[in-house]
Amino acid sequence: MVHFNIPQRFRERYAAIVDDPEAFFASLSRPLPKAFRVNTLKADVDKVLERLQGYGIEAMNVAWSDDAFVTPSDKTGATLEHFMGHIYIQELVSMLPPLMLKEEIKANPDMTVLDACAAPGSKTTQLSALMKNRGLIVANDAAFNRLKIIKHNLEKLGCMNVAVVNHDIRFFKTDMQFDCILLDAPCSSEGTIRKNREVLSRWNEKEIISTSGLQKHMITRCYEMLRPGGLMVYSTCTFAPEENEGVVDYLLSKSDCKLERIEVKGLKLSGTVKAWKDRTFASDVAKAARVWPHHSDTGGFFVAKIRKPKEGMS
Repeated sequence: MVHFNIPQRFRERYAAIVDDPEAFFASLSRPLPKAFRVNTLKADVDKVLERLQGYGIEAMNVAWSDDAFVTPSDKTGATLEHFMGHIYIQELVSMLPPLMLKEEIKANPDMTVLDACAAPGSKTTQLSALMKNRGLIVANDAAFNRLKIIKHNLEKLGCMNVAVVNHDIRFFKTDMQFDCILLDAPCSSEGTIRKNREVLSRWNEKEIISTSGLQKHMITRCYEMLRPGGLMVYSTCTFAPEENEGVVDYLLSKSDCKLERIEVKGLKLSGTVKAWKDRTFASDVAKAARVWPHHSDTGGFFVAKIRKPKEGMS
C-alpha cells in the first residue's frame, strides 16, 4: 500500500462526520478501480464485452448500472473499442448525476437539458446516450480552452443532440428555461484524492469557503432557469459540508425548491451531514446523499435532486 501524508486538519474535519475514520483514511491511499461505460449510441453491451474478452480483458458489471463496468486491466484505453467511441473511460461516481435524470428522460425523451459545467463531456455524452440522441442538451463550460475536448468526445461517441456553448453559468439569461439541469459544480475535489494525490498537497479550508460561495451563485442561477416542475441535479466530488449540504441548504432558504430522496439500488449511499460548525441544515437536505470511498471502492461524491414546484403548487 502506498502511504502518504494526510494533513492533520483534514483528518480532524472528516473524522467528525464519517462513520469509520480509519477505513476512510486508509481508502484514500488506494488507487481507484479502472472503470468504463459502454456507449449505447454506437455499441451493444454484450458484443463489446465479447470483443474485450477476446483481448484478454475481463470486465465486471456494476450492480447499479447496466452500462458500467470495472476491470483489472489497464489496456482498455488502447483498444479499438475505445478509439471508436464504443466505450468511454469514466469514474464510477461520475456516472451518478445523469442516472438521477433517467426516469425524467424516460417520461420525456424530447426534453431540453442544461449541463451547466460540462467539460470534459463525460456526463454530457452519458446524457446523450440516455436520451438516445433525442431532445436537446446544452453543454456549457466557462473555460474556452476546454470546449475542444467536449467537442472531441461528442464527435467520437456519436452525440448528435448537443449544442456546445461557452459562458459563465452565473450570467446566463434567466429567460432560458430547461426541463432538467445538471450542475456538477467546480469544487475542492477532495473526493478525487485516490486519482490525484496532488489535491492533498494544495488542500486548504480557505479554498473550500471561496468555492462554496461560487457554488451558491451557480445553483441559484441554475434554479432560476429550471422550468416549473423541472428537476435539477446538484453534485460535487468533495467531502466538504460547505460545498455540499451548505449549498443545498442555501438554495432551500432562498427559493421554493423541494428535494427528492435518492436511492440507487446496488450502491451504498450514506446520509448527509445534519449540522456543521454553527449551522444546522434544513431537514429536507437529508434527502440528498453522500458516497464515501471506503463503502463501495469509489471516489467521494455528493448528489442532490432538486425539484421546482409546478406553478400554483409551491
